[in-house]
Amino acid sequence: MATVRALALAIAIGLGASACAPRPGEVAEHTAHGPGEAAAEHPGKAVYEQWCASCHDDGGRSGAPSLAAIRELNRATVKYALELGYMKIQAKDVPKDDLAQLVDWIPSAEGTKDSWINAARCPVKSREVRLDGAPRTSTTFGVTNTANRAQTAEDAGLTRGQMKDLEVAWVVAFPQTPTMRSQPVIVGDTIFIAATDAGRLYALDTNTGCVKWHYVSDMTLRSSLTFAEATDHSPAAIIMGDAAGFVHAVNAKTGRKLWVSNARLNEYNRITGAPVVHDGKVITPVSAIEVNYAGTDDYECCKGQGAVIAFDLATGEELWTGTTMEEAKPTRLGRTGTQQWGPSGAIIWSTPIIDEKRNVAYAGTGENVSWPATETSDAIIAYDLDSGAKRWVFQATKADIWNYACGRRGANCDWPGEYHSPDHDFGATSMLIKRQDGSELVVAGQKSGVVWALNPDTGALVWSNRVGRGSANGGAHWGMAFDGTRIFAPMNDPNRPATPGENPAWGPGIHALNAMTGEIEWSYKPNQRDCGAEMPAWWWMALSSPARRKACCAFSMARPARSCSST
Repeated sequence: MATVRALALAIAIGLGASACAPRPGEVAEHTAHGPGEAAAEHPGKAVYEQWCASCHDDGGRSGAPSLAAIRELNRATVKYALELGYMKIQAKDVPKDDLAQLVDWIPSAEGTKDSWINAARCPVKSREVRLDGAPRTSTTFGVTNTANRAQTAEDAGLTRGQMKDLEVAWVVAFPQTPTMRSQPVIVGDTIFIAATDAGRLYALDTNTGCVKWHYVSDMTLRSSLTFAEATDHSPAAIIMGDAAGFVHAVNAKTGRKLWVSNARLNEYNRITGAPVVHDGKVITPVSAIEVNYAGTDDYECCKGQGAVIAFDLATGEELWTGTTMEEAKPTRLGRTGTQQWGPSGAIIWSTPIIDEKRNVAYAGTGENVSWPATETSDAIIAYDLDSGAKRWVFQATKADIWNYACGRRGANCDWPGEYHSPDHDFGATSMLIKRQDGSELVVAGQKSGVVWALNPDTGALVWSNRVGRGSANGGAHWGMAFDGTRIFAPMNDPNRPATPGENPAWGPGIHALNAMTGEIEWSYKPNQRDCGAEMPAWWWMALSSPARRKACCAFSMARPARSCSST
């Protein structure tokens, strides 16, 4: 059998915080200061020594990355971390002009870091992005707008039998990119991929990995990508969201900016789930970072909330906003005397799914971040695609209020009344599925470890099954799949023995559920002996096989993949 070559992306990982900048647009490259006397005399150095050195120069005792490490970051990463990201609280007292000097000084070597792009350019004759008639291998986070995450062998260009022969075809490393969190899209012989923390979007040739074009944002990118087909009013586009809450539309053929639109309800918002495109609209989920700020006792917690916002695909104009709750109001003084606000939270982490027949977008929400609790947290909400109005709400967990203060019972986790704090978001994208009898379900996996099946017309519960232990970081954390008869639910639970009274079937792995009943047909647990520890896998991929019931393949850089039998 001929060897099948697979695409792999090796990632250059650095140290540092999440990234982004507060203003939108495509900008010229930043020319940073190089090493030497000029950089040492830059006024940003004195700002660093006054405000930052006590932690970053302490030899690692505080856990903060060293100056040498953070100077390897790009400008967008540093700017976002200090102005909107995880370092905002630490930097809140730094004067604005001093903060600008600090941002200018820290990324000392950035000016040399994009030289690899020119070296990796495709030959001129190979730079065209061919879209007409090209197969659409994967065009959004859920593969399709119903997020079934399933492909035929014809669509994928790959059969199950070829899996064992996969090998690395090419590797691209992305400098100054602490994380690679964005799922790419593939159209024809072009893979569109974002080096998120570097604020770069690339069009790469799938055969060689060479660069056809790249787009530069002055803020770091965050969401996965969506490919939008050309219309009479707009060219084919790549749509994505960034860490400051802006939506970018980029010409898929040229890499030029089409528009950048503001999806922020307030300064805390960002975009985590991928926007989806339907009927000339860009349906955008809105999340937030305020849950982190609440860990500081003197922070006025909390005002942010989630939303789904529709933008015009051709112009970027906002068409409607569907929020998850009313605006926050002052509620009470916390035990430190700081004003508290609520309700807040119920942000939308995941990609919405589209129901064309019912003209609805379904989105899952997270927990409330401050008191009082609402009926829209830990919920699935159906939004009307014409107006953004709520059609129905299904709440799985009531009175779930949680923020970063709750891990130590800080001042911003001290509320009246009855509540609990399991942090059981719907972080995974839901699915709209059609079962064997022709009926449809909205299927949602929760961090509680429960898979829920809902009536898409009313939101009424059809069935549910707990297949994981659940936790703040466990349960169905990112996504599921559907093959026409079975739902594949991955559980990100701690790998430990079952405790007394706990179902031993729960736990980490992949569970195949009957779509009609919700019952488990089989489960794969990653600690099975036939997937021994001697095989260091880079990826695990869920597969279904009615004949052999094989559940996984391990992709290894060192050796061909092998299959594992399910129980």
